[in-house]
Amino acid sequence: MQTTLFNYQTLSTRLEKSTRTLFVTLNRPDWKNAFRLEMLFELESLFAWCTTRVEINSIFIDSSASIFSTGLELDNLSGLSASALDKMNTKLHKIIFAMMQLPQTVVVDLGAGASTLGTEFALGADIRIAQDNTQIAFDHNRYGLVPAAGGMSMLSTLVSPSFARAWILSGKVIEHKALTESGFLSFTYSTDTRTEMIGRTLEQIQKCAPVQRIQSKLGLFESLRIQLEAGLMMDRKIAKASMVSEDWRTKKPQETSFNFMPAKSMSYAVKLSLIKSDDRETTTTSH
Repeated sequence: MQTTLFNYQTLSTRLEKSTRTLFVTLNRPDWKNAFRLEMLFELESLFAWCTTRVEINSIFIDSSASIFSTGLELDNLSGLSASALDKMNTKLHKIIFAMMQLPQTVVVDLGAGASTLGTEFALGADIRIAQDNTQIAFDHNRYGLVPAAGGMSMLSTLVSPSFARAWILSGKVIEHKALTESGFLSFTYSTDTRTEMIGRTLEQIQKCAPVQRIQSKLGLFESLRIQLEAGLMMDRKIAKASMVSEDWRTKKPQETSFNFMPAKSMSYAVKLSLIKSDDRETTTTSH
């Protein structure tokens, strides 16, 4: 038996009573389920509701399109300000932290693929699955960005640092073998086996003793808490420094190329940003 919940603009939700599973579907197919603040606020609201619903065993998150999410609205990327990007990264980081601490076991189905913020979002899941031909990438650098919502600090706690370095610094589509051998994906499926595999996984979660399952998840999170919290501070510092170049703004809608700042110009850009900051402070003080 299924029960529809809530009336969100960017999410669809329903409750499956047989396995006590909350199904959440990202529902912006025209934008390949890219995140925007409205969706992040709705996810935050939903997860806040879930914190006291211990009778729900699992949360299953997928999307209304074959691809899970492009993460960012890439055609509108050049119009985003540094403050807007920072706000999105901060909000997403908070959501990922919340997912790790929810009493439910969180399963994310990345489907045919994900990139940028979409891939980072999946870091908060307890179990990640995808199609056997999925195309997953931490390709922020290719758009003049850094994975500041958790990709730098969290990824290396979930997979070997050697995998994290190769994936982030190349930005390439990660091979199926690496995704499974690293533990990033728990398992993959074909289009013919998806429904059966998901059903079997949710049934297995349902058979676990609820109190012990919740306590086990809490223990797993607490073992990483200090490292994750320190990583959050590092992520914010690195993100702030990287935004000085404003490289993400050099791509025009429908264009594929960027005019990135040369690395040797970085020191000049940092000095210029400091001068601008001083000017703003002086102006504010004078008024």
